[in-house]
Amino acid sequence: WKGQRFPLQTCISGWCMLHRQIAAIEDIFTDDRIPHDVYRRTFVRSLIMAPAGNGTAVAAIGAYWNRTRQHSPRDIEFVGTLAGAVGMAVLKARAA
Repeated sequence: WKGQRFPLQTCISGWCMLHRQIAAIEDIFTDDRIPHDVYRRTFVRSLIMAPAGNGTAVAAIGAYWNRTRQHSPRDIEFVGTLAGAVGMAVLKARAA
């Protein structure tokens, strides 16, 4: 996906950023927030996506699996914590 851009309204990253929520999706092909045609070309079958940034999301961080998978609360919390740290780093870098 290097060099590609997706409008916020058409991808799960954008959904997470706009709604300021984590998305934990067991099977990406059963979720309407996923652009299925784009993901069909990839190994991704399951994901957790989280907005990065406090208040205003500056990005989204995702963890991906090559099989369908039920995500544990620990997995979801981990990705959310990682996204929070990345968001803070980006905001600090912008302020420097």
